[in-house]
Amino acid sequence: MDSGGAGRMQESFEGWLRGHGWKILDEHCDHDCVDVEAWHADGARLLAEVQEDTADADRDLDTAYGRLLRRMDDNPGTRYAVVVPEGAVEAALRVSARVRGLLGVDLYAVGAGGAVRRLDG
Repeated sequence: MDSGGAGRMQESFEGWLRGHGWKILDEHCDHDCVDVEAWHADGARLLAEVQEDTADADRDLDTAYGRLLRRMDDNPGTRYAVVVPEGAVEAALRVSARVRGLLGVDLYAVGAGGAVRRLDG
């Protein structure tokens, strides 16, 4: 997670979301916030943790999943996402597809050139 503003990964993901009809909430807070909060015209809400490039993907992804768990609510219209660099996909997949499905957590990978892809499992 990037504590000094939006990094390359977050900017790429936000651009991808905008291209798919999402509006990014520009919320700035000091702690306990997700990296991206977005709303879609169909009423869906998305809360995403963005894992910037890191030397310790395992530890940082544990933190990302934990932050999402703390923000989960009872609103069935809210989806959650973890966004990782292509090099951290294996670490992100340590949480099984079944568990991610039960929790409503989607995975996205961002390539070096900024291309975003949704991971199916």
